[in-house]
This record gives sequence, C-alpha cells and structure tokens, in this order.
Amino acid sequence: MRILIACSWSLPHAGGVNTYVNQLAKGLQLAGHHVDIFSSTPDGLGFYIPSRDLFIDKSKLRAFIANQTNRYMNHHLPGIDPWIKQSEIERYCIEAAAMYFGLSEYDIIHAQDIVSAHALSRVKPAHTPLVTTIHGCLAKEWFVKIKQMGLTDQDTNSPLWHYSTIRENLGAIVSDVTISPSQWLKNVLVNEFSVPEHHIVVSHYGFDIDEFQQHMMRDSVSAIAKPDAKKVFMCPARFDVVKGHIHLIHALAKLKEERSDWVCWLVGEGYLRQDLMQTANQLGLADHVIFTGNRDDVPALIRQADFIVLPSMQDNQPFAIIEAQIAGKLVITSDAGGIPEMVTPSVTGLVFHAGDIDQLHFCLRSAMEADSTALSGMAIHAKQWGENHWALPAMASRTLELYELARSKHLGAVDEAVLPPKPQIRITTQKGRRKWGTLRRKRHHAKITQKRQRIKKRRHAKQRS
Repeated sequence: MRILIACSWSLPHAGGVNTYVNQLAKGLQLAGHHVDIFSSTPDGLGFYIPSRDLFIDKSKLRAFIANQTNRYMNHHLPGIDPWIKQSEIERYCIEAAAMYFGLSEYDIIHAQDIVSAHALSRVKPAHTPLVTTIHGCLAKEWFVKIKQMGLTDQDTNSPLWHYSTIRENLGAIVSDVTISPSQWLKNVLVNEFSVPEHHIVVSHYGFDIDEFQQHMMRDSVSAIAKPDAKKVFMCPARFDVVKGHIHLIHALAKLKEERSDWVCWLVGEGYLRQDLMQTANQLGLADHVIFTGNRDDVPALIRQADFIVLPSMQDNQPFAIIEAQIAGKLVITSDAGGIPEMVTPSVTGLVFHAGDIDQLHFCLRSAMEADSTALSGMAIHAKQWGENHWALPAMASRTLELYELARSKHLGAVDEAVLPPKPQIRITTQKGRRKWGTLRRKRHHAKITQKRQRIKKRRHAKQRS
C-alpha cells in the first residue's frame, strides 16, 4: 500500500507525535508498505512531503486565503474571535497545500490530529479511506494555554470554547476509523465531545525496543556525565504548562530542605523555559536543576538516570514512560489522562495525583529512601510489562488491520462515471420497459464487475506487501 501520514504540526519536532509518526512509519515500512509524510516544515514557513521532494511556501497560500476568509467572515460573522479566524485560515492552507501536492496516488491517508483530519477529509478523493489517530484533547490543551496567557475571560460558555468543541467533534468523526491510544482519551471524546463510541478504536502505541536499547549503549559516551554520589531524577518533556514542570520544581525545593544528594535533569525545550529557570533560581535550585535543552542522546541520559519523573497535568500515553519502562527505570508519574493505563502504583512505578506538590514530594523522597531491592523490583516489573506491551510489530499489525477496516467501508463504492447513464425519461411502453430492463441489467453487471475488480486489486496489493 501507499500510505500518506499527515499532520498539521511541524515535523520533525521534539514531542510525542513526532515519535509516534517515526515509529509508525518504520513499522509500516518494515511490513513492506510505502510511506510518505505530509506536514508543516520545521520552521513553519511551508508545507512539504520530503520523500517526494515536494514543498510549497505558506505565504503563497496564506495571502489569498486570508483575504478571502476575512472578507467572508467580516460580512457573515462580524466580530468573530480572531483566534477562530486564524485557525480557519491555517486549516484552509493545509487543504490548499494537500490539493497542490495531490492525494490520488495513496491507498490510505492517516491523519495525526483533528485539524489535518478535517482538512484532508474535505479535499481527498472520495474513494480514499481516511484514518485518524488523536493524540490528545486539543480543545482542553488549548484552553489551558489560553488561561496561562491571562485570557481569563474565556470559559466554556465563550464562542471560542464552542468553536473548539465543534472542531474536536468534527476532527474525530470525519474519518472512516478514529484511533485513540488510550481508553481515557476515548472516554473524553465520547462523553465531552459527543463522538459516537463505536467510531473510536483504542489501539496503544508501539516502539522499536531493540533500536532504543542499542542507542542507550551506543550513545553513552556523549551523554552528560552523572555526578558522583548523587541520584539523578530526569524529566524528558517539552516545557509546556500541560507537562507540569512547575509542580516538579516546587516539590524538588521541598526535597532540598531535607537532602541535597541529587540532581534533576530537565530535558527539552519550550516557551516556558525562561519562567521555569527563573523559578528554580528563586527557590535556590540552580545547582540541582539542570536545563539540558533538546538532546539527541536521550536514550543514554535515561540509561544514566536513576528515576524518570513525569508530572503531567494532562497527558495521553507519553513516550517518556514507554522509554523509561523499556530502559528498566523506575517511573515517578502523575495520574493524569491515560497514564494510569500504563503504570500500576507501587508495582511498576510511583504515582501521585496530578498537580499535588506534596504527593509528588513524597514520591521523590520515597524513591531516595526506599530499599534498593524494592526499587529494582518495580523497575524489573515495568521492564517486563513494557517489552510485552510496546512491541513495534504488534502496533504495525494492529494499524494495518484498522486500515483494512477503513478500506472495507469503500468496497461498495462505484465510480458512477463509468456506468451507463441513468435514463431520465418515463417508461410507458412495452418496448420501453424492455429497453429499461436491459439498461438496468447492464448497470447491475457493471457494479458487480467494478466490485470484483476492486477486491481483486486489493488482494494482489496485499499479496505484494
């Protein structure tokens, strides 16, 4: 099969969606399929499909689209929130870029978010199946950021929230199959955004375990040196309010009042970096909290760390936990989102209530004070569970089954252009009825032939793959 993976965010970038796309593409390619990736460029200035050497400058699309959108909305929707207007312009740009590149050669389109799903559903060929994986609740994340920016007048009664809920719903229902990596996210979409339950299939992530373990060993020379006689907490996550770094820093300040034989590596980048660094310095943690920036040797850093910490306020199925489990490291994590489906408290990790600084401090202190046998026991259980649960071939196999489910919904589709035209006259004579019967049989035969040809073609394609 020729598969197009599509994303409205820039790829590559540091984050879980990028990791998932890379792992999925690898798994599908190992299974014998061709994969292209369509996304915004890393600098955000254009759209591209790198494997086909296709690129278009966003400015060439945006000027015209923005002009038309502004004219329409100013006339029909005066006073509309500028955030809504900009969001629609961005989606129209995705649609235009996809049309420019062409989508007709693909057997499956696999969107990675509600925005790209909605956009591609409007411009793809009608017979091409669309599958969407939703990695988080965009509406909720968006509003958390808006509150953080001080726009406190926005609430669930505002036009912006109503727009967000409609966008969340549309992005989840426009595809033939919608995938949620966790039961938690499925429940959110069903219960809070009115997505039909039968439309969403839960299918967990997968990971190239062997390659990750090889990177842990191969890259160890270039990693940051672990300080002598100190334990290392490591938090690999982008600096975003939903990742909860601020709670970790305050919990570490409480830990420092009791002991100083530790450091914490904060690995990543994000718009909150300067604020977090300032808070850490104000709390006297400059020598204990190390901001490493984005790193290309994360597996080696995990290998050196003693504990992996993830204080998320909202999360779906974070790869930081998957990597920690594969590495056999103890995980200290919040109970946000889909994380309880990944970590069993006191069995495969230590779990605290999201946003509770005191509970997080207790978990950090417990990890430092616990018997090494108990800690290694939890880490071993986590490693065993992770190696069984996150295997990449299993994810690729599940995804291909869902592709076939999506394709099966198009098996009955017939291209009306190749069928005999429907008679537009009223049949009143015996001769006319015989002629109508002949036309009807021809149309019926053409439909059966088309269906057989489609099935035969897909069988051959499946055999080749």
